[in-house]
Amino acid sequence: MLSLVEQKVQKNNLAFLKVALKDIRTTGSVTSSSKYLIKKMVEPIDFKKAKTIIEFGAGEGCITREILNKTQVGSKILSFELNETLFEHLQNIKDRRLSFINDNVTQLGNYMADNSVDAIISGLPLANIPKAVKEKILAAAKISLKPNGLFVQYQYSLFDYWFLKKHFQEVKLNFSLLNFPPAFIYICKK
Repeated sequence: MLSLVEQKVQKNNLAFLKVALKDIRTTGSVTSSSKYLIKKMVEPIDFKKAKTIIEFGAGEGCITREILNKTQVGSKILSFELNETLFEHLQNIKDRRLSFINDNVTQLGNYMADNSVDAIISGLPLANIPKAVKEKILAAAKISLKPNGLFVQYQYSLFDYWFLKKHFQEVKLNFSLLNFPPAFIYICKK
């Protein structure tokens, strides 16, 4: 017999799979991130100090929920999700610190002032995004991040390592073997 938490995870995974099968290029995967990958994604962020956090590509909300679990009262979280189906699914997550935005992350400047964001956590499938669009995404991220702000991104390859090094002062790598597929985590500092 599955617990309520396990049932919810299965339901979320099924919702994500349905969307992924329709358009794998925008989801980048057929499964939600594992709890091990999620832990490594949020680990670099000092949630006691981070007051403004942005999420790129919220998907079905698995990383969103962990951000909420770690974030302090009075913090602000903006989660971007472009896919309409996933965006609708996200509306089940209720928290006054959280706002969902159904817009392209290149438009971040319309929602946040320059140098105002402590951290950005990205689940965007960068390897599937054209270089010109990636440039716009990273430019929007850098402009919004505070000095020494973090941009945390995962991917299933090292394809964009040098691309990120070109845009950020410091890029460290981590790895999550316990994910399907295994994932690299880029921890980038402005």
